[in-house]
Formats: sequence, C-alpha cells, structure tokens
Amino acid sequence: MEGLRPQSVTVAAIAFLAGVYLLRSRTASRARCPPGPSGLPLLGNILQAPGKHLATYFRRLCEEYGGFVALNLAGFATCVPDWRHQTGKGDPGETIRQVLITSHHSLPRRRYHVDPAQVYWSLYEQNETHFIGRRLTAGLMAAVRAGETEPLQQFEALLNITHLIDDRGKNWFNHIDRVSASMVLAAAFGLHCPTGQEPDLKEVIACIAEFVTLSSPSGSIMNVLPFLDMIPGPMPWRTRAKTYRRREDALYDRLITRAVSGEASGMNTWAAAFAREDKPEGDQRRLVNQFTTAAIDTACGIFISPREIDAIVGEDRLPSFQDRPHLPYVEAIVRETLRWRPAARLGAPHQSTADDVVEYEGREYFIPDGSIIIAVTWAIEHNQERFKNHDLFQPERFLDDTNSLKAGYETSAFGFGRRGKLLLQALSLKLPKRYITACPGIPFAERSLWINIAMILWTFNIRRSGEPDPKTSLPFKYDDSDSAFSGDFTNTPFRFPAVFEPRSMQRAEVVRQEWAYCEKDLNVLLPRHEER
Repeated sequence: MEGLRPQSVTVAAIAFLAGVYLLRSRTASRARCPPGPSGLPLLGNILQAPGKHLATYFRRLCEEYGGFVALNLAGFATCVPDWRHQTGKGDPGETIRQVLITSHHSLPRRRYHVDPAQVYWSLYEQNETHFIGRRLTAGLMAAVRAGETEPLQQFEALLNITHLIDDRGKNWFNHIDRVSASMVLAAAFGLHCPTGQEPDLKEVIACIAEFVTLSSPSGSIMNVLPFLDMIPGPMPWRTRAKTYRRREDALYDRLITRAVSGEASGMNTWAAAFAREDKPEGDQRRLVNQFTTAAIDTACGIFISPREIDAIVGEDRLPSFQDRPHLPYVEAIVRETLRWRPAARLGAPHQSTADDVVEYEGREYFIPDGSIIIAVTWAIEHNQERFKNHDLFQPERFLDDTNSLKAGYETSAFGFGRRGKLLLQALSLKLPKRYITACPGIPFAERSLWINIAMILWTFNIRRSGEPDPKTSLPFKYDDSDSAFSGDFTNTPFRFPAVFEPRSMQRAEVVRQEWAYCEKDLNVLLPRHEER
C-alpha cells in the first residue's frame, strides 16, 4: 500500500464504495419499489433529472406514473408530489401518512459536513434544538399576530413606494429585493437598509444565494452521489461547505452583536429575544439566522384594477393594516401569489429512518432506510383537479359569488402547519402534531406581502416597458412560463422591465407627505419590552 499514489487510493475507494452501493441496491430491489422511470445501473435516473426546474420534472412524472413516484438518483429518492387521488378509488392518504411518519423532517445532514443541525433547526431532524427553535419562534410570531411589527412593516412598504415613484419603477426589482430583506433584517437585528446597497444586506443575500446553490441537485456532487461522503480527507465539497459556514458564522456573529450589545441593543429585535438568558431555554442566539432564510426574492408583478382599494381607502391616505379585513380582493391576490408561484417549489425533504413497506392502490412497495421523500409544493398548488386553469394567475378563485373570501383556505406554500394543516385534513392525512411543520415566520411573511401589495396597488398603474431586451436589442418578450424563472429550489423570476406610473399626482403627493411625517426611528418602531 505504501507504493500506491493518493490518487490511486481515492479511485480504489470510490470503486469499492460504488460496488457496495450497487450490491445494496440490488438487494433492496428484490422488493417492489413504487412506480417510476427506469434508469442506469448505479447512476439510476440521475442523467434524466434536469439541473433546473426539478419540481416541474416531478410534476410531469406524477402525471405519467400516478401520485406516488420513485426515483433512483444515485441513491434512493421517493417523491410524493401529487395529491390527485384524494377521493375515490386509490386514495393515497394512508400511504403518504405512513411514509412521512417514518421520516425525519430533514435534509440529509451529509450534504454540508459542518453539523448544520446546530443552526438550521427548522430544516433538520426534530431534535431538542429543533423544538427549542420552534418554541421561541412561536412567542415571537404571537407578537407579530398581535400587530407589534406592523408599524415597522408599514414604514418599510412606504419607503418602497417612494423609491418606485422616484424612478418610475426603473429599478423595481432592486426595490422589491430591498424591502423584502430590510423588513426581515430590521425585525431580526435592528438593521434598516434604506438603499439596498448596505454591505451587511449584500452579504446576507450572498449567503442565502450560496445556501440555495449548495442545496440544489447541481450544487455539489454529494447531492447526487451521497456515498462519496464515506471518503476521508479534505474533499472539495467539505472544503466548500466549511468555507461557507465560516462566512455565514462571521456575518451572523456581527449582526447578533449589533442587536444584543451594539447600536440596536435598545430595540425589541428577534435576536435580543433569542439571546435573553432569563428564560427556560437560556441564550439561544445561535438559532437566529433561521429568520433570514425567509422568502426575500418575492416580486409583485401584478396587473389588476384596484377599485376595491379606492372604495375602502379613498385617495387621501395610504392603506394600512386596519383596512385588511375590508379588502378581500387584496387578500385573494396574496393567496393566489402564494399558490401560483410559491417561494419554494419543493417542500422540505424528509428522510426515512427505517426500512418500510407501504400499500398504495392495492400493492405493497418497499421504502429503504435513508430514502429521501419529497412532497412537491409546486405540484400540490398546481393540481388541475383542485385548481381550474391552474397555470393562470386568477385571484378570483378564492372569492365566492358575493366577492367575499371563500372559507377553508388551505395552502402548502409554507409547509404543512397552521393553514397547511387544513390541506392535510382535506387529504385524509392525520399526521401527529410533531410532523405538522411549517415555516416559522408565516405571520410576518404574510403581513409583509399584504402591505406591499396593498400600497403598490393604491399608488400605481403598472404596465409593460418599451425598453428593448439588452440581450437581443428587440422588444422585451414577457413570459410567465418556467423559462422566466430561475428553476432552483426557490422560485425567483429573472429580471424584466416594468413601468410604475402614479395613478394621479394627488396620490404621489400623499405618498411623499406620509413619508415626510412618518416615524423613522427604529427604537420607536421596535420599542424594547422589559418583559416578554
């Protein structure tokens, strides 16, 4: 062995591990697997799966093979993305229930190699860290529901429309990015970002982009050939993951210091609440970075007639959160935005913790230990039986004949918690409470989306731009198909031009006056409480 080169040892190790994996795959294949496309030995379906728009690919497989599809992505991935058979013969509810109950709500830890469960408590296995994070977040979101963050969110939305008035929407994409990120950073760390060029904001966005890249199938060879993790030594994927973790840790250490003992120490921030030592959980500041993974890249390219807002709000003031119960159409726009283009196309993957056999449509199927199980939000929210004309943006689908909101609203856009629980009940999926999980910041995200949509619709007429496409010098071709979106796990659209014209000079003046006289001190917008 001393005469072997390191490269030879690595090649031999890979060959050995591949042989072990292939032997295991053949052993497992003796039991019937769920239906799905055939693949190659060892690699399975990895060459068939696209690097982008993976959720659309899963949706197409469900249309071909049914609501329970298995893929071998040089590992074993079980996809459960379609809920079409929720009634009548072939109800998969019990099957899906069994699969999810034998699964952790987690991404495979091996993907990052830097003990991510200690930080990403809502994405990884449901250990004590996970439940501490959820418990602390529940208290913060109760305050959000009580309206404590509404002054901050209204202030940020007002600044957003002043920026849009100033440049007629020329840089509207940047303005939407700024307001989405600044709302979260202000609430979490007391960091207001008025221009969008602040170094900390840019670093947060860069870290989130790197996280999304690392999580995508094409982000690392480890995401498609997980058995390579058994190779010891400083492999490239480990080096990249550790570099990312050091960068992220440095960023959040700086932001948390700002919130706890720096210039934002007098504010009622999320970081300060997590870091308090006089609570049963003690100082849990290491969990705060979860909040910054919220959907920052949400765009509001909505073209409708805002007559409802005019009738309720009038022309002499901007809409506020107090108007929300009286604006059902705006609420329907929020719901349709979350359905039509959910922030994350794929639900958080689960990982099975033991070999299992489940029954689906009268047949038994084998689910090996370690299988990755994915419920695809994109397929659920674009189910043709649940939503007629599902690829069209139609807010009216959430209104009844009297233009009131329909009862029983259900969505999987934030996972399967709170409102998503209604969807599970409709599908006869009675999961134990510990498995009904969702994005912890739902109340904050919904309110942020609502106030921005309401203010933009009150202020602007939005139309297409006459600017040529810089790539072709031809008129810009507007598109709402998959090709107009990034195709990653998140659902970010590519940039496109738009014109934001104030609906009247009076409305533009109202915006400027409200901005001139509004409270801008975050110490007032986020007053520190003596007791929570």
